[in-house]
Amino acid sequence: MARGADLPQSGGRQDGVVRRALRAMVLGVTLLFVVSALGVSCALVVYTAWRHDFTHGVFALLFAVLSAQIALNWFLWKDDEE
Repeated sequence: MARGADLPQSGGRQDGVVRRALRAMVLGVTLLFVVSALGVSCALVVYTAWRHDFTHGVFALLFAVLSAQIALNWFLWKDDEE
């Protein structure tokens, strides 16, 4: 008789629960960063437009475009994992 056949292993279920919890935590933290980057970039665009600061407006628009791209990549990554 094989040694591994004596007792059923329940560690796989616990590993699955821990893995799902860690994955949810990572997704939540990254979503928080993505949303905060989008908020800051939108605020910078509005602020530079309000102040008519065209020299810094280019940076604000570039930051907004990059933040939007990060948000889209986050959603695509999240859908790809599921």
